[in-house]
Amino acid sequence: MKKPRITFLHRLEYAAVQLVAQTVCRLPLDTCTSIGGAAGRFFGRFTGLRARALKNFSYAMPDLEDGARSATLTEMFDRLTRTLLEYGYLQKLSDDTDRIEIEGLHHLDAAKASGRGALLVTGHFGNWETIRIAFERHGWPPALIYRAFNNPLFDVYAQKLMSVVDAPIFHKGRRGSLGMLRHVRGGGAALILTDQRFNGSPEIPFFGRPAKTSLGAAVIAKNYGVLLLPVRGERIGRSSRFKVIIEAPFQTEEKSAEVVTGDINNRLETWVRANPEQYFWMHNRWGKISSETR
Repeated sequence: MKKPRITFLHRLEYAAVQLVAQTVCRLPLDTCTSIGGAAGRFFGRFTGLRARALKNFSYAMPDLEDGARSATLTEMFDRLTRTLLEYGYLQKLSDDTDRIEIEGLHHLDAAKASGRGALLVTGHFGNWETIRIAFERHGWPPALIYRAFNNPLFDVYAQKLMSVVDAPIFHKGRRGSLGMLRHVRGGGAALILTDQRFNGSPEIPFFGRPAKTSLGAAVIAKNYGVLLLPVRGERIGRSSRFKVIIEAPFQTEEKSAEVVTGDINNRLETWVRANPEQYFWMHNRWGKISSETR
């Protein structure tokens, strides 16, 4: 594999990240995330990401009043900033058993006992790393597959932080997909975030709107008998405390991959409608509608 070229801008970005890591992230967890949340609420009003988030939010939930939508986005930037800072405290979150409670543990136990392997299906909602921590705590550490960061220096640093959970970490792509497949076919678990636009994929409704969605999780489940467990790491208010909620596996028998993927989108939509401030609305989820400038 060709080694990515490191530019001056990459080094500058990485230096900025390390500055935060070596200063702000040396504070106690709750102090750090409280400061970060306040900064997110303030500066989120001025970032260009807010325009895309507002367009996506309005497109998905048009019946919500403008004032409520604006207030929700302010809270979203609070949660987003906290999530980013919490990467520097994953070991703390892992060690402190009081910060993460688990609901639906019997679904985890049943899936693990089945020996079939599982894909833990979630989205960019709450803090998904708490899912990996919760499952590791109960003897089933999930692998992770994610899109590599554009900055290779930051990507190496991020992998170091995420390796708090003792399970493989894969980059999206052919090699990573094969590695993840081997892991789950061997009875392991893997966390997969299914809510990003995937060019070349069919349009599956999300909030009633056509959204290009990968069928990968559904295809793996159907072809290899792997379980699909819907799970989310829900943040409790403005805090670094969480409830990891594990639900019953999706039914995949006698359903097409498209129908199963629609079920996944519908489940995520249910979570988001209940707590829209916990969803990160900035993704280019609906293509052109997300890309247009407001």
